[in-house]
Amino acid sequence: MKIAVRLVLLAALAGLGCWLWTVLFPSPEKLVLRKISNLAANACLGADEGNLSRAAKASQVVGEFAGDAEIVVDIPGYAAHTLSGRDEIREAVLGGFANVASLNVRFLDARARVAADKQTAEVSCTARVSVGGSQDFGIQELHFQLKQVEGDWRIARVETVKTLQ
Repeated sequence: MKIAVRLVLLAALAGLGCWLWTVLFPSPEKLVLRKISNLAANACLGADEGNLSRAAKASQVVGEFAGDAEIVVDIPGYAAHTLSGRDEIREAVLGGFANVASLNVRFLDARARVAADKQTAEVSCTARVSVGGSQDFGIQELHFQLKQVEGDWRIARVETVKTLQ
C-alpha cells in the first residue's frame, strides 16, 4: 500500500514537473502562435473604447512587427495594397483604428512551422474580420513570416493567400 501511494505521488510530481517545464519554457512554435494570438487580440476594438485605449492598442499591434516588415493585401473585390516598414504600418493602423466604431479580428486554425535554425517561422491561418459589428469582410487565408529580432519573435511579412474561387 505504501509503495502504491509513493508511486502515485511520484507520477503526479513527474506530471507536474513536465507541465511546469512546458509553461516556463514553451516551444518556439507555441511562442510564435502566441504572438499571432496577441496580434489578433490587440487588433480588436470595442465600440466603447476611447482614443487613449485605441492608441495603446495600435502601439501594441505595431510593436509586433519588425522594422522592415511588409504587409501585402490582395482581397477579391478590394484594391491590392502593400505596406512597407513599421512607419507605414503605424499610419495604417492608427488611421484604421480612428475610423471604425468597432473591430473584431480572429485568426482561426493557425499552424506554425519554425525553421531548423530557430530564427525564422511561418504561420498559416484563416482570418475573419468584421467592422462595426455588421460589415463582415468574410474569411481570408493569411501567411505570416516571422523572424527573431533581439530575442523576440517579430512579424516580418504578412500576405493574403489567393484561393480558388
